[in-house]
Amino acid sequence: METIRKPLSVVLGLMAIVVLFHFVFNPFYEDAVDAISVWHVLNWVMAVGILITLALTYVRRGRLGADSATTTYICVNVAFYVAVVLAILFFWNWFDDLTAGEDGQSPTRGYYWVIINVTFVVLLGTVSARLWKNDPRA
Repeated sequence: METIRKPLSVVLGLMAIVVLFHFVFNPFYEDAVDAISVWHVLNWVMAVGILITLALTYVRRGRLGADSATTTYICVNVAFYVAVVLAILFFWNWFDDLTAGEDGQSPTRGYYWVIINVTFVVLLGTVSARLWKNDPRA
């Protein structure tokens, strides 16, 4: 795990930065680039990032002993359960998007993407930073 810790941290951090950049700045370049097409590509990247983060937080949670400090225990469990919620919301909404047809998703489903994108950036950014610093809560 130690040999891939830094590269994995960089990959997760870059995923978070790319999603953040497109999420925040796509109104400025939507005339030049089809934002929906970019999201269709980013969804595949996000799926991989979510699965990696889910696996990392699950492994860390499994290594956590019963005698762990309360702060570490809370941080590790919050990260794991946020990853679980993110995975459920993302895959539920993404699969609906893939099967929505020509009309696309309902506007209500679009609001879920806002929650998913923001949570993705915060969670992957946090896990990436903790991996980079070799934080025991990673």
